Parts: sequence; C-alpha cells; structure tokens
Amino acid sequence: MQGLFADAKGVTSSLCGLMLTLVAGATMAQGQASTQAAAGVQPAQTQASPVSPAAAPVATMSRERFDELEARPPIAQRYPAGSIKSDELAQKALEEAAEDRQAAELRYILDQRACYPKFLVSDCLEAARDRKRLTDKGIKAVEYEAKVFQRQAAVDDRDRSLAEQRAKDEEDSARRLAEQKQKEADSARKVKESRAKNSEVQQRIDQSKDVPADYRVRQHEAEVQRQKAEEAARAPARAANAAERQRRIQQAEEHRLEVERKKAENERERAERKQKQQQQLDQQQQQQQSQQPVAK
Repeated sequence: MQGLFADAKGVTSSLCGLMLTLVAGATMAQGQASTQAAAGVQPAQTQASPVSPAAAPVATMSRERFDELEARPPIAQRYPAGSIKSDELAQKALEEAAEDRQAAELRYILDQRACYPKFLVSDCLEAARDRKRLTDKGIKAVEYEAKVFQRQAAVDDRDRSLAEQRAKDEEDSARRLAEQKQKEADSARKVKESRAKNSEVQQRIDQSKDVPADYRVRQHEAEVQRQKAEEAARAPARAANAAERQRRIQQAEEHRLEVERKKAENERERAERKQKQQQQLDQQQQQQQSQQPVAK
C-alpha cells in the first residue's frame, strides 16, 4: 500500500506532517477504493491498492498531537486501580480517556489499512482487533472508576447536605422549644406576681376595715405635716446653696470683665509704643536728610 499522506513536494511516506483524520465506524470492504482526509485537509493522491477500507470522517487531529498521545503510557498505567481520589482527578481521567479513545480509533484504522497489502490479511486484522480490544478495555476500566467516584462523590455531597440540614432543623427545634419554655416560665412568674399583689391589696383592705375613717384622715394629715416640716428644715440649706451659686456666677463675670480690660489696655499700650517708634524713625530720617550736603 502506498503511504496514507503526501506533502506538497510529493513525499509519500506514511503519516508525514499532515492532519490525521479520526474516523469511526470503519466498514471493511473488499475491492479497490480511495481514501480521503477530513476537516479541510487536501487529500494526497495515492495509487490504487488491492483492498482499501471506506470510512466516514468525524474529527481531526494533528500529527504532533497523535504522536504525543501514542507516546504517553497506557491510561491504565497513568491511572492505576484505586488511584482516583478526587473529583478533579476523576474529571481529568475522563478527559484523557476520551483522547486515548480518539487516538485508538485512528490507530486501529491505520493498522487495518496497513494489513491489506500483506499476504496474511486475516491474521493481521485479527491482531489489530486484539490490540484495539485491549486498549478499549483499559480505557473503559479507567472511565468506569472515574464515573463511579463521581457518582459516589455526588451521593456523599447529598448526604452531607442532608445531614447539615437535619442538624440545622434539630437546632432550630431545640431553640424554639427553649423559647417556648421561657415564655411559659415568664407567664407563670407574671401570674404569680399578680396573685401576690392582689393578695397584698386585699390584705390591706381587710386590715383597714375596722379602722375608723377619721383615723385614716388624721394619719394622712400627719404625713403631710411631716413632709412640710422636712421641706422647711431644708429651706435654709437650699437658700444658702442658691446664694453661693449666685456669688460664684458674679465672681466669674467680674473675672471675665477684668481679663477683657487688661487685654484692651495691653493692646492700647502696644499701639502707643509702635506709634512712638515710628515717630522716632521718621525724625532720624529727617535728620539724616538735613545733614547731607546740597549738590552745586
């Protein structure tokens, strides 16, 4: 079989510097057929081969990316069983599994095309299928573990959220119960205080039943006289305090006036000194001018 790719200078070696086409669902067919590149890559003209598969292109991949994917270790080695321990790692494993499956599909097609020029075509195709089967098995194992981890992580998150909500509900219930008990206690205390007050009032009423009305009047008048006597006794002290306050106010006003008088006097003295200094300066200037010789 001639090479699958050819550059602009006519190079016909296989897989040389052009875009490799990822194809899926390759259908094996006997007979002569021509191959086409996909995604806008100009296909290289090839000579007719005895047998060539037909395929439907679905995506494109650069030669460098294809070589990079084939060069890295199998995904089962990059993600051994039990190594996926975080959601980020699980997502990364799924993304790399999709890349490896893309590269494996393309490698399988290339292996098939390489088998047809050989004498033992069936054995070669069977070996290509076995390699593809092993690759898919490793990819599926990693995908399964990653998806299982993601599902379990989602379940754990849901359980954690439910536990937090349940704890919050229990806390709210305990708080409401405590508030209800406090309200009941306050209500009972108020009822008890009201009953005690009513009992005290009733006791005073019962005690005053046998007391004559004029006695209560005399008792009230005596209380009024006592209050008046206390007010009269405190009157001299209040008068003395008022006089003292008035004296202090007067002293403060006199002090303020004295300060203002001294300030005005100081300002007047400074103005007089300044005026005398200016007069002396003017006299000195006049004397100096009078002593200068008159120019002839």
